[in-house]
Amino acid sequence: MKKIGVVMAVALMLVSGACSQSNPEEGGIPTGQILDDTVYLGEYLDSDTKEAGLEIAKGEDGGYIIQIGIYRLTSLNDGVGELTAEGMKFTATDAAGNPISGIITVEGEAATVTFTDSTWEYLESGTSFSYIKSSDVPNLWDE
Repeated sequence: MKKIGVVMAVALMLVSGACSQSNPEEGGIPTGQILDDTVYLGEYLDSDTKEAGLEIAKGEDGGYIIQIGIYRLTSLNDGVGELTAEGMKFTATDAAGNPISGIITVEGEAATVTFTDSTWEYLESGTSFSYIKSSDVPNLWDE
């Protein structure tokens, strides 16, 4: 009888722990969930030109370094990323010197960069670009 009580208590703790979450609507990560950043890290080629266009690396401080090249438009070399349940959110500086931000999502070997907050006239909010992973090792342009 004592064993059943212990088993029930452990089961209750596991169920309550699995159900508790931080606020996912604010980009929070559900409690107890560990996100795998290895699916993001690496070098990605522009899906049209097959040239390097997206680099995601882990910095020495544990943060993420994001570099995005958009063929014949711009390069964002100072991106800083944060891994969330929705994807890799990033901020950088656009060609006009203003902040720009977005989210990178990965499905298999394909990454999509979607700009969510842009004031630059040549890159509207909601614009997306596709990249294909070529290596698990990033090749940062400005190390």
